[in-house]
Amino acid sequence: MKAWIFAAAALCLTSCSSKPSEAEARQALADLMAQSASAPVITIEGFTLTGCKKADDTDGHRCDTRGTVVLDMAGNRVPLPVGKNLRYAKVDGTWRAYAQ
Repeated sequence: MKAWIFAAAALCLTSCSSKPSEAEARQALADLMAQSASAPVITIEGFTLTGCKKADDTDGHRCDTRGTVVLDMAGNRVPLPVGKNLRYAKVDGTWRAYAQ
């Protein structure tokens, strides 16, 4: 029984301390942009995720995020370049991106 509890705790620590995959971070960025711009995301072009480090001041990881988010604003394709260090954290099993 103790071995099972130890294994579960170790698994949680391992998975909780890992950074998001590129696909998870891309989806988190798309969700953040759709929410903040109040417009659907058509695509994200040239997405890169580099320099991920565990956040010192809060949960998650801070990663340098670059790419161009293309939004649909009233039928127009509006490209918004992104070049920021974003924080990514898991909330209810889903990765979320935070600008702060």
